[in-house]
Order: sequence, then structure tokens, then C-alpha cells
Amino acid sequence: MSGERWTLRGGTVLTLDGEARIVPSADVVVEAGRIAAVGPGAGGAAAPGDVELDGDLVLPGLIQGHLHLGQTLFRGLAEGRRLLPWLRERIWPLEAAHDDESAYWSTLLGASECLLGGTTMVQEIGIGPGARGLLEGLRDSGLRAQAGLCLMDSGDGLPRRLRADTEATLVATEELGGEFDGAAGGRLRYLLNPRFLLSCSDPLWAGVRELAERRGWAIHTHALEQREEGQEVLRLKGADEIEYFDRTGILAQDFRIAHGVWLTHEHLERVRGRRFSVVHCPSSNCKLGSGICDLPALKAAGIPVGVGTDGAACSNTLDALAEVRLAALLQSLERGPGSFRGVDALRLATSEGARALGLEDELGSVEPGKRADLLVLSRSRPELWGAAEADLHDLVVYGATRAAVRRVVVGGETVVEEGRLTRLDPQRIRTGAARSLKRLLERAKVTL
Repeated sequence: MSGERWTLRGGTVLTLDGEARIVPSADVVVEAGRIAAVGPGAGGAAAPGDVELDGDLVLPGLIQGHLHLGQTLFRGLAEGRRLLPWLRERIWPLEAAHDDESAYWSTLLGASECLLGGTTMVQEIGIGPGARGLLEGLRDSGLRAQAGLCLMDSGDGLPRRLRADTEATLVATEELGGEFDGAAGGRLRYLLNPRFLLSCSDPLWAGVRELAERRGWAIHTHALEQREEGQEVLRLKGADEIEYFDRTGILAQDFRIAHGVWLTHEHLERVRGRRFSVVHCPSSNCKLGSGICDLPALKAAGIPVGVGTDGAACSNTLDALAEVRLAALLQSLERGPGSFRGVDALRLATSEGARALGLEDELGSVEPGKRADLLVLSRSRPELWGAAEADLHDLVVYGATRAAVRRVVVGGETVVEEGRLTRLDPQRIRTGAARSLKRLLERAKVTL
């Protein structure tokens, strides 16, 4: 149905546009994968393929700006650790055992969870071994994505299979980019993913910068997540993360960091006016004991901020609605009620999330001309009932769960209908995931 004209009829549209307009009793007309019109009566006479909503809420599809779909199989296998032991003792040994088959099913398992929760777009940090399987999984999933090979060539505790030859991994990522950038009708775009400063050498960062300049690909990495990480970077590099990225020319690129918990006022002054964005991962930051990112400070500095669930091995869920709720609650706890409004929190996964990924002209709001990536929440759910005077953004942020997800549309294609996947087969995915995980654990030889 992605190439046809059809209409979501009679919904209550939370546009998340610049004014955060709410349009009641509105039609959203979809044509050739884009939004053609929004408003009361915009769809004209009813036609086959139209969907009657009876006041259900229509929102932009949710955007997750940081995700590890390759870790979906590892849910529950790395509990009770801070970041560096979490990586060195469990996650890296498990990732080193991936192959294309296990990565493919891990990706589809995570993608199905994302779609059922209303996520339509992800920025995926990737994996090393199995990267092709991950990219193929994204291609087949129906998700819109930016993704690429995860780049690592050095670092304490890094398994041999993840310690790639610097030049070889730069060649490999460019080859994968040439093959997958623009795949699935443009749904999949390529991304450069150096893991973080403690696992990437200076020559690797130099090569990433050169590729970004030459190919126009954005760079996504982890930075300023935990104090211990920052202290080790300072010891090894003689500079903190932002100083290092500025000195090496990385800050001159389209550069996105996950976490940013320990960004300072001095850092914000240094990145002001750059193509720099932050993806906030509150569940992961809480579970790994990293801290709470100062979202009001980032907002005041004009820095685009998105949100991400990080991965099933550190947050245990890929539920974007739960992530948005936690982001709002933590700011109230840290800065006081009213410091970060419900609409501000919802923008993390919509309009601001799109801006963080350089996609504000394509995604993030329900407006004519934008991609038809849409989420419909059932208004019949008791948790979404409220007085007429209640702000619907607040009702969604603090009350909506994935149980309310009625329909999800990506590029005009309905990928979730009445809470069920239409493109993916859950039983086939569970079977493939179980078979692949068994083999992966045998290869990994990790004592669980």
C-alpha cells in the first residue's frame, strides 16, 4: 500500500510541528509514501483502503537515535555491571561470536519489538563480525534505519576477533556502505560507527574522518557515558573526548554521540554551531550507573537531542514510549517539575529526534510533504483518557504504553495493524533467534 493513496480518517493528530499543533477530527492522507494532506475532511470521500480512527491519536513514527540490534540476543546476559566490565566481561566476548546468521535474527527480533512499540526509524551503531547479517536484517525488517559496521581496532579487553586491522576495517566499511547505502528503496542509509575512543586508534579516527569528508556519511559513536570512561580517555589521549574530537577534525563532520551524560558547559561552548547532536539513553544510563544527562542545558545550548533505548543487553527493552517517559521523569527528579515538559520529552522521539539525525526535513512531524512514517495510538485505552483540558502530549508521555499501539506505518506501508506485525513472522523470528543464540553461545565459550 506504500505507493497508493489512502487515508487515516477522523483521528486526533499530534503534529509535533513547530507549534506542536493538535488537530482534532482530522484526516491524514498518504500518497506515494508521503503525507499528502492533513486536516478535517482532507481525505474527501471514503475510499477502499482508508482506515477509520474515531478519534485515535496520530503521531509521527517514533525515532530511536541509538540502538544495538546485534545485542538483542544477549538480553539478561550481562546484568549487574558498570560500563567497562559490562563490555569486557560479557558484551565483547558475545559480540565476537556473532556471524551473519545470528546477527540477522538478532536484528529481526529487535526490529519486531521496535515496530510493535511504535518505532519507525533507528540509528544503529552496528557490530563487527556479522555486520552484513545485521544490515540484511534491517533491509528486510521494514524499519527505516541509518546503520553500518561497528569499527574497533584496539583497546584493553578487546577480543582478537573484534580487534580489526585498521586499514582493512576502513576498506570493509566503505564496501558495505557502497552496497547498502540507499537499499530498500532508500529506507536504509549508511553510517560510520567507530565504537568509542577506548577501542579505536588514532589512525582509525583519521580514516573515519577522511571517509566522512569524502563520502558524506555521518559519524556516530559513544562518548561521555561514564566517569571511568572519561578518566581513561584523558589518561590515554591527554585530552577529554570533546577536546580530542575537535583536535582531530571529527567535530567538523556530521557528528552524533550517544549518552553525553558528562558534557560540561565548556563542552557545550565548543560544539555550539557545529553539526553535533546527542542521543539520550536514560534506561541504559540508569541501569549501568552512568548518571543523568542535563537535557535542559543541551536544549538551552541549541543542541539537537534524540532518545534511544540503547540495547536489550543494557536496558532490557526496546520500548521507545517507556524511554520517553523515563526521560521526562528523570528531569523532574533532577531539575524539578516543569523543567522539561511532556511535549519536550515527546519531541526527543519525534521532531528533535529527527533533527539529531539530520532528517528534520523528512521525518519527525505530521506535515504534508514529509515521509509517511506514522503511529496510531488507540484512544480507547483507559490510560489515554483524560479531561478535555488535559494536554494530549502529557497523556501520551506519562500514560501511553506499547499496548496502545494500534497501527504503525513506514513510508506509507502498514507494518503493524491492530497490534500485529504484517511484514514479519514472529514465530519464524523466534525460531531463528533461538537456533542462532544456541550456536553463538557455543562459539563464545562465556561462563554465564
